[in-house]
Amino acid sequence: MSLATKIIIFEDEPLIAFDIEEAVLEAGCEVVGIARTVEEGLGLLKTVACDGAVLDANLNGNSVEPIAKELEARKLRYIIASGYSRDQLEFVHDATPLVNKPFSMPELVSVVRTHLCNEEHEGDQLA
Repeated sequence: MSLATKIIIFEDEPLIAFDIEEAVLEAGCEVVGIARTVEEGLGLLKTVACDGAVLDANLNGNSVEPIAKELEARKLRYIIASGYSRDQLEFVHDATPLVNKPFSMPELVSVVRTHLCNEEHEGDQLA
């Protein structure tokens, strides 16, 4: 049995963070942290081991681009869960999965399972 994929959630709205956490758990991954600000998120990345992340596009009005760049530098997978469209998110690569808010739980579970928790992606971690 393999260990669960460790995921950090970057979301400033507590109720949405709870929904994302439920989706990550349902997808078979483990939540190892939740960050509500960019600064908190960068700190978590320095102190908590993770395999991937779910990011809102901005946290309390600040772009998560520094977090996305850090994840990319570490070759870690991530998905974006945001109310912004792909055109509004210049830092997001075309290959990065984007789940638009408001999302349905089955949709988010499916994307998390496919792009973050799927064992086929081991070793291919760049978003």
